[in-house]
Amino acid sequence: MSVVRVTEDELTKLRAPDAGGRRVVHGTPITPIRLLDSLAGRSFCVSFFNPEQLDRCIELVGDDQILILDNGAYSHWQNGGGAIDRDAFWKWANAAQARCPQAVAVIPDVIGGTEQENLIEMSWALREGLAHYPERTMSIWHMDESFDQLAIHLKLCNFVGMGSCQEFDVQRNRKGYLALIDKVRVAREAISATHDRRPWIHLMRGLGVFKDVAWADSADSTNVARNHCRLKASHGEDRVRELALRVEGPIQTAALQLRRAS
Repeated sequence: MSVVRVTEDELTKLRAPDAGGRRVVHGTPITPIRLLDSLAGRSFCVSFFNPEQLDRCIELVGDDQILILDNGAYSHWQNGGGAIDRDAFWKWANAAQARCPQAVAVIPDVIGGTEQENLIEMSWALREGLAHYPERTMSIWHMDESFDQLAIHLKLCNFVGMGSCQEFDVQRNRKGYLALIDKVRVAREAISATHDRRPWIHLMRGLGVFKDVAWADSADSTNVARNHCRLKASHGEDRVRELALRVEGPIQTAALQLRRAS
């Protein structure tokens, strides 16, 4: 599929849900913060590990977009920490969701943990009442877990995130990742047919493959946050918006083509 360069106005039309648009979620922080404003009306991800731009993202997120409140477990683990503070996370996430109806909180997951350990975290959120907005929670299915576990996620949560693992790493094993994700599509269709509901599928750190998985609902990455400086000489203060256009255009075009073909 060829890359299509679109204007901001064209992208706004493509992004609309009634055009089959998908949510391209931009990770934060984006520095300097003044450049974040050029992404007004889009979707964002704010991590509990780096929450400093949450207030601005609540102001900027589009009415029909999504603000993902990531639990930061992976970043915490990478930096030598153990499990995140469950109670502190939910206090933070609940407060943000009270202010922002587009906010979806990612249930804390146990990096390297067992399926049972991750189900326990879901139980803390959904049954024990730590999540004040259970209808706006996202559980994480790790791609080395069983499809029985995936079915539980799809039945219990309105939002389910796909967490890549070493075997199915989204960057290092693209072919394997895409093959497994297609099985997720089939599993969601089965759940939709039998339970009269369609769980939202989010690709964690999956923007790089999103145009090839255009049936999914959203994906995130920190591409713009990490790489906008490469356009500083050519686009100056407009570099964040310009890079976002380059990232989003092919994805939304693929989603539109999928909608027309269905």
